[in-house]
Formats: sequence, structure tokens, C-alpha cells
Amino acid sequence: MPDNLFLSLLFNIGFLIFLAFILTRIPTVRNMLTCEKLSVPNQLLAAVLFGFVSILATYTGIETGGAIVNTRVIGVLSAGLLGGPVIGIGAALIGGIHRYFYEAGQLTAAACAVSTMAEGMIGVVCSKYFHRGKWDNGMLFLLTAITEVCQMLLILLIARPFSAALEVVKEIALPMIILNSCGMVVFIGTFRALSMEKDNERTSGISLALHVASQCLPHLRKGLDSPEDIKAAADIILQSTSCSAIMITNREHILAFSCASGNRDFTAVESLLNVQVKNSMEGQKTICVSDVSASDPLAPVIKNYVLIAVPLTSRSQVSGCLCLFYKKRWHRSQSRIVFAENLSALFSTQLELADLNYEKSLRRKAEIKALRSQVNPHFLHNALNTISCMCRENPERARELSRTLSVYYRQTLEPHHEMTDLHTELFQVLRYLEMEKARFEENLSIETDVPEQVNCSIPCFILQPLVENAVRYGADRTGLRTVAIRVRQTPAGIEIEVADHGPGMPEYIAEAILSDQEPGKSYGLYNVHTRLKKIYGPSGGLTIQHTDGETRISFLIPISAPTHRAGDWVPAE
Repeated sequence: MPDNLFLSLLFNIGFLIFLAFILTRIPTVRNMLTCEKLSVPNQLLAAVLFGFVSILATYTGIETGGAIVNTRVIGVLSAGLLGGPVIGIGAALIGGIHRYFYEAGQLTAAACAVSTMAEGMIGVVCSKYFHRGKWDNGMLFLLTAITEVCQMLLILLIARPFSAALEVVKEIALPMIILNSCGMVVFIGTFRALSMEKDNERTSGISLALHVASQCLPHLRKGLDSPEDIKAAADIILQSTSCSAIMITNREHILAFSCASGNRDFTAVESLLNVQVKNSMEGQKTICVSDVSASDPLAPVIKNYVLIAVPLTSRSQVSGCLCLFYKKRWHRSQSRIVFAENLSALFSTQLELADLNYEKSLRRKAEIKALRSQVNPHFLHNALNTISCMCRENPERARELSRTLSVYYRQTLEPHHEMTDLHTELFQVLRYLEMEKARFEENLSIETDVPEQVNCSIPCFILQPLVENAVRYGADRTGLRTVAIRVRQTPAGIEIEVADHGPGMPEYIAEAILSDQEPGKSYGLYNVHTRLKKIYGPSGGLTIQHTDGETRISFLIPISAPTHRAGDWVPAE
């Protein structure tokens, strides 16, 4: 077994590994390894490239006894495994046809041409199993060894005379089977390294973007409306990355600029919303600027730095731009661009959430205003009539009721937060009941069972509709209206209940409210029910019961409910 056969094969394998490195830098081949599907023209181009690899393997082989000791199997088999039918069969046809005409009429010309095509077909057949990721290096070695054994069998079957073919096989079989199998493992490993490199680069970029975004999250809750928070976010990005400077803008001007203290390189851009940034926002695309004309205001910066500008969007509309400056000598364009785009995507998502939260807050304020506006307008008319009647009979009482009505409406009409204190809400409701008591006198009975030590935060203006409903519909057969307000501490939270002794709510209305359907009337109760569910979840709505001649409407404030905030309104004196 001549040593030069081993040396020749080792040289060829080293040459193929070098070719594999070159191939992984060709965009079409990179796409073949990283994309699910290539276009037909790109598949044909990849077939030509791998066919060229098999032709080079033929040219660099050593002739011995009418055969060529070569590494052609690596090129066509890997084409089938990596690229599938079009690339594998195309490369096999190119390599096989070339092999046949390279030494037409020689001992192994036809046999090697047929075996080359067969090797490509074997790669195609095994391609889908290979792409499932279950094949290790041992399987690749075994597959290549089996493929080379098939080539030797084809030489014995096709080449004539048989005795000469047998001598050739005895001489070349072992080195080609062993070394080509090892070479196939290394060749495929080169392509695997590319995939791992891209995965690691992508993972590193995503991981860094997530880390930076998580730190910036508290500063983006107000969107782009807080310059202080945006500056803090820019400082975090600068400290967490290798960027030389960070700029965040809205559509009109720069919101924040951050660079290392003492760095004078960015004087030209600290207050300038340059053309490149505007182009990024207008085109809604990432722009990488590494060269500009000498007349461009950005020229002094771009001489030493690369600018990556990525638009920030909210609901498909551009709201600003994230700009990252990198030193040119450290700049790796693709990895930096991927990081910038990932960070921009996370920032854009948070900006959209900030917009949604703002709209949600406006909607809740509108709901509270709507509830305040739904206070029965007849109540004011009746209250004024009551006060008017008392002016002659009991002027002192009329003055007290006038003050009570004034306090009630002042609290009702002034702006409120979403949450308020339980006792503050009860104070307002009791002012309402005091006015109704003056109207109905002995025909209205008010009962309260509210322990002083029990307190919590509740949605503002949540009790008023329940109490109004009890006053309006809570008269028994004798005309007596009884309104009971009860508060109880339970293991699950604080239960608040409003009860009356009326005939009860029609069943179809109660069912409509509890099934989240607008009833024909009792919109006040329906609004309360929906508000509670929005704040406390699906199980946080009203409970409506009618037993023993009493209608009870209650709800639960869970232990983990939103808390009362400083600045919420308090009872007026």
C-alpha cells in the first residue's frame, strides 16, 4: 500500500476543507445552510459549485493502474446531504460526466462516472434524515464508508478486464474508504461550524438585546414623552454594550444623546437630526452608514465611526429612531446590525405597550366620568325640591341639606384617580343617602355595618350605582325602603355588599349582567360589573342574590388587589 496514496488523499482532503471554508463565505451556500428553501436559480448555482468541487477532486487525484485515487465522493455526497435533490443530483451529474470524459475508455472511467452519480443519489436519499439533526460524526463516517464500498463494487461490476479491476480495488479500496470517510466528517464539520457560528452570533445578539431591554424597561413605560427616562435608557445601552455613543430621537428632534465623558468626537451630531436618521425613519428600514461625502455634517464622525440607525415603531407607525455609533476598527456589521434591530424591536414593543396603557388609562377615566354623569338627574331635582320645602318649615335643616348637597356634588364633579379609599367612597355614598333620607323621611331606612378597622382600596365611584339601585327599587309592599351597606373581612379579601328589601331584580336582567351582556336597563349595575372584572379578573364581578325577601348585590376586593395611592381625593370638610 504505497505511502503516496495516503499523502495524496490527505492533501486532497486538506484542499477540500479549504474549499469548504471558501464555500461557506459564498452567500448562496450560506443561505443553503441556514434557509429552509432556496430558489431554483440558487439551487442550480449551488449544484454547479459542488460539481466544481468534485471536478477539482478529480484533477488533484493520483492515477494508478487505470484508476484515479481521489476525494470526489466528499463533494457529491455532501451536496446531496446538505442541499437535497436538485443540488445533489446536479453536482453528481456534473462530476460524473466530467469523470467519464476525463479518461474516456480507460479501465474505471465508466464505473467511476456511474459511482459518482450513485454517490449523489445516496446523499439525496439520506438528506432528510441528515437534516433532522440525529446524525453524528460516526453516522457520517459509516455512510461515507458504505458509499465508497459501493464504488468499489461498481468498479468490479463494470470495469473490464475483471482481473485488472480487482487489482485496482485491492490497491485503492482501503485508503479511499478510511481517509475519505474521515475527510467527509471534517468537511461537513466545516459547514456545521458556520451554522453554529451564525446561531451563536444570533443568540448572543438576542441575549444582549434582552438584557439591555430588561434594564431599560422601567424607563420606557411613559413612551418617548419623558426626556429624563429616555436619557437614562441611552446611558444603560452605552454602559452595557461596546457602542461609542447612543442617540434616541422622535420624529422631530433628538431626545437623548449619550457618549463617554470627555469624548469630543460627536459634537457635530449631539443636536443634529441628520439626513441618514431621517431616511431610516421615512423608509422604515435599518441604515448602516460607514461613508459619507466630505460636505456632509456627519463626515467628522463617520471618519472614525459607523452609524447604525434603526426606526422605532408603534402600531406600524414610526415614532422615533435608535442610533448606535461604533468604532470602525471594532465594527462587525452583521452582528451589530442584528443587535440593533433586536433592541429596536423590543423597544418598539414596549413603546406600543406604553401607548396602549395610556389609552387604557384614558378609557378608564372616561368610564368614571360616564358613571358620574349617570347620577340620576332626577336626584338633583328632587333634592332641590326637598330643600325648597324645608326652607319654610326648618331653615336650619335646609342649610344642612344644602351643605350636604354641595359637598356631594363637589366630590362627584372633581377629577379622581382610578382607585380610592373604602371609607372615602362610603363618605360620598352616605352624603347621597342623607339627601334621599330627607326626601323619603321615615320611608327610607339606612343600615351600615362597616368596621372601622377594615379598610382597602376600591375602584372610584363603584358603590354609588349599587346604592342608587337599592333606593330606587328597594321598597317593600308597605312602601318602606331599606338600604343596607355591609363590609366583611374574609380569608379571600374584603367583601362589600349592598342589600335592599324590594321585590328583587328580574331574573333575565341579572342573567344578562352576569353573562356580560348589556341588559335592557340597569346599565349602572352592568358598568360596575364590567369595571370590576377588568380590574380584578374574570371572577371579580358582581354577585347577585335574592333570598328571604332581600336582594343582595356584592363584590370581593381580593387581598392582592391594587392599593390606594397617595394623592387620591379625600372627603371635603
